[in-house]
Amino acid sequence: MFDPVLLRSFLAVLDLGGFTHAGRQLNATQSTVSGHLRRLEAQAGHRLIARRRGGSVAATAAGERFAEDARAILRLHEAAAFRLAERPLAGIVRLGMSDDFASGRGFTALLAAFAQSHPAVELRVDVASSRSLLAMVADGGLDFALTKRPADNGEGELLARHDVAWVAGRKAVPASPLRLVLFPDPCAYRDLALSALQAAGADWIVSYTTPSLGGLKAALTAGLGIAPLASDLICDDLRPVSDAAALPALGKVALFLHAREPERSPTTKHFAQLLRRHFSRDG
Repeated sequence: MFDPVLLRSFLAVLDLGGFTHAGRQLNATQSTVSGHLRRLEAQAGHRLIARRRGGSVAATAAGERFAEDARAILRLHEAAAFRLAERPLAGIVRLGMSDDFASGRGFTALLAAFAQSHPAVELRVDVASSRSLLAMVADGGLDFALTKRPADNGEGELLARHDVAWVAGRKAVPASPLRLVLFPDPCAYRDLALSALQAAGADWIVSYTTPSLGGLKAALTAGLGIAPLASDLICDDLRPVSDAAALPALGKVALFLHAREPERSPTTKHFAQLLRRHFSRDG
């Protein structure tokens, strides 16, 4: 039988791209996480994680197959624990997030499923800028906030990193100067794009600004320009701009979870685990 603690450490290393970030999420030392992985590999009889130069890691072939089973085991473990609990989840959960979390990544469907599964929980959601959300967490107005920024440093629990790419609609045509479709300032995607273009000495204009992901996708689909966007938000109507366009690379964006008191009740603890499982994928 596989120990859920060992499985969580294995998946955290795999999803977050290393032992340091995994230890940070699990509130454990790097040596503890490494010990968990060694014990799990001994139980499994296979090497699950391969360490690369520079400190990065990757799943082995056996690790990739085992990761699916590990996630399924943890889902069943958690479901059984809550079914056996004396009381169903109840109370209030207050969540804040920027629009790309609300409109992309399949997150709204996840919230709907949570609400249906736990009818005694009152779920309150605010969609606002990252700056406003952090102030609301600090003031006690939110239990959790989901934000993004270009760098991995700073406050919050790192959930995932995703490549940021130049994207356009199918109808887009080359233009000079470059026509940009952007979210308003402050925005991590906007900062990455403008910094990269300035460093490259490119000519550009901001031709369309919208606060919503839906508005940005509509503008791109209509052919009004190009935009910087996280790779996990690219949908069928959009396409990455060809490398032939010689646009500067944009790097990665990091997704963060900010919690006021994540362990203060079984309900908020469960909700925090739900957020981590949904977003903890290394792009």
